[in-house]
Amino acid sequence: MNMAAAQAPRLAVSPYARRLARERALPLETLRGSGPGGRILAADVIGFVPLAVPVNFPDVVAPAAAPSIGASRIAAFATSIALEGLRDLLAALANSGTVFDIDDLLLRAAGRAFAEAPEIVKGADVAVALELTSRQAVFAASPEMSLTSLRALRLAALADNHDDADKPAMLSLRLLPASDIRPVMMPLLPGRAMRLTVSLNSAGGQAECLLTADANNVDEVIASAWLSALKSAIENPLRLFV
Repeated sequence: MNMAAAQAPRLAVSPYARRLARERALPLETLRGSGPGGRILAADVIGFVPLAVPVNFPDVVAPAAAPSIGASRIAAFATSIALEGLRDLLAALANSGTVFDIDDLLLRAAGRAFAEAPEIVKGADVAVALELTSRQAVFAASPEMSLTSLRALRLAALADNHDDADKPAMLSLRLLPASDIRPVMMPLLPGRAMRLTVSLNSAGGQAECLLTADANNVDEVIASAWLSALKSAIENPLRLFV
């Protein structure tokens, strides 16, 4: 016989408490009896709360805050422009030996619109970037420049392969091929506060214009007024020749 076990005092435990302790895997030695003579009762097993063991969690390093990026504010405006009057005028001019393209008239109309909305540029010189195939050509949008001079500059830019994408310009202008599909959103080009996309329908009697603007730099009301002025200039094309 194990002498140590023989000398160990026998714990007084009620049969029900002993069964509860065995079911809960609780050593009887960890329990303190509340019955007569320290007898361990069922209530002592049920109410037993083990001592909390401190747990050392590894240091957690908070992730670095992501850099704050200013939220971009993009405004977009669309309008339909009737081209019947412009087509008739261009046809009459062509019969007299004077030829202009829609690009010339769009550049001229953009300059007129800037002249009618001077708040949009806040005193800065206005330039328009014409989007060509894989490059841009920048023109001064001066209302004093004649349409003939503007056309000569555009044709010279077409003959030159120089890319003016790095030159400052308030607006970029893109003329899409004639189609019945028109864009509903176009991204701004780097360094341009506004972008005008013009889609001619297949019949050529109407142009769908989409103006995308950086609302952080161009007030939405002023951008809308600019597009309205452009529409008025194209639908009254004689204004573009004076």
